[in-house]
Amino acid sequence: MAKVMDDEYWRQRWVNNQITFHMPKVNPTLSKYMANMTAGQEKCRILVPLCGKSEDMKWLADQGHSVVGVELSPLAVEAFYKENKLDFTSSPIEGLSDADLYKSKNERIQIYKASLFDLSRDILGEFDCIWDRGSLVALLREDMQRYVELMTSLMKTKGRCLLATFDYDQSKMNGPPFSTPAKVVEQLYAAGWDIESLEVTDVMSDKWRSRGLDTMTGLTTLLTKK
Repeated sequence: MAKVMDDEYWRQRWVNNQITFHMPKVNPTLSKYMANMTAGQEKCRILVPLCGKSEDMKWLADQGHSVVGVELSPLAVEAFYKENKLDFTSSPIEGLSDADLYKSKNERIQIYKASLFDLSRDILGEFDCIWDRGSLVALLREDMQRYVELMTSLMKTKGRCLLATFDYDQSKMNGPPFSTPAKVVEQLYAAGWDIESLEVTDVMSDKWRSRGLDTMTGLTTLLTKK
């Protein structure tokens, strides 16, 4: 791999405004399958890992849910609150270096500005739902199992994760996003989760064509913790 995607890599993407992964609207997969993710329940506590300044967080909060994001870049976190005209406070996270907790005035949206793997259930608490749109696919492949173990530890029994991944020929394009086909998802979540494929779609576009691909598939999976 040409570059090492450590924490600094992602911080620099924000510094340089190289945020092609940011979607300036609510993700259509989330709006389509939110009822699957929440099992129709109101006032869920929802985790959005590696959240950036995702519009999805405000949309989920506006539906009545409590949202917790995790993001490395303070630029992304502050941009989220400012662009959505939300008053916020920030305070250091006890016991962690270079980590802060940002809260909207009504505390409906909280974002931990921290490295994901520095966090734990003791810090974050537990969740009814996880919305993983760009998290698993952004991680170095050697970190995937560790990530799944963390997500499993944060999820309540019967909690649900809505997972969006991609399937493409990894030899033709360097990630991120990395190719994470159904068989990989099934291997990662085999222990302790029920796995249901919700949708498989052709997501090929000029963006991916310019990076050397000729086919790309989007996968939407619902994971339910046993």
